[in-house]
Amino acid sequence: MGRRTDLSSLLSSGAAATATALAPDTAGEGTWPVARDAAHPVTVALADLAENPDNPRHELRDLEGLAETVRERGVLQALGVVPRAVFLAAHPHHEEAVGRAPYVVLHGHRRLAAARMAGLDEVPVLVREDASRTDEDALIENVQRDDLTELEQAQAIQGLIKSYGYSQRQVAARIGKTQGFVSQRLSLMKLREDLQEALADGRVSVEDARRIARLPQEEQALPGETGTPPPSVPKARRDYGVIKIDSRGTPEEVVESLRRHLAPAALDRILELLGR
Repeated sequence: MGRRTDLSSLLSSGAAATATALAPDTAGEGTWPVARDAAHPVTVALADLAENPDNPRHELRDLEGLAETVRERGVLQALGVVPRAVFLAAHPHHEEAVGRAPYVVLHGHRRLAAARMAGLDEVPVLVREDASRTDEDALIENVQRDDLTELEQAQAIQGLIKSYGYSQRQVAARIGKTQGFVSQRLSLMKLREDLQEALADGRVSVEDARRIARLPQEEQALPGETGTPPPSVPKARRDYGVIKIDSRGTPEEVVESLRRHLAPAALDRILELLGR
């Protein structure tokens, strides 16, 4: 997948990137740089950044390759952050989680982790002044960029429904997907917690998980766990060893086909081989 570069970050190198001012912290603990123009990035120390507890990504994948690029070229796309006081005004229950860092990262957790891995001391950021719907914004960005596993998508979508009272149709409209996409993801939330963990760590594929999720929880089991497939799960419908991919499809469609058939561990191995 190609690199997505924030054009404003490239165009604003030089004087615009260093246009900062000192703003007092509302808690009276010091001053930190903020953008005079929110359209231009400023530079912030990594130590001044806390991660967003509402980030829907539970695992940051393929960091080694990104870290190597960051070592060579720096962070090309500025992280989206919000002042700590603004974030806590909207999410006071996260005070302990964000600690005393003056900024909370809304977008760019993978870039932040790669910068730390690469040994950087600071990164470019764009400072926002609204943190009212950070969980929704993070889900929309990650789903549109295909950055979440299906289980992470399901958990985040369920969180939006509970937090904002959205219907499946409303969630689909907000994230730019079909209602079928939303319904398909939410079906994974019908799995028992231990089976969700098995899906997350690659012990069961997404396709098997969907089949298992159709069963009552008391009948759910991993394939082969009891010596036979789970009851009522149709064996004949699965085409073992064959993944049908339309050669004319887009990269996104190819990725979706692979995710329907392969466990996350297998996908990680494919990415490793492709990167050689």
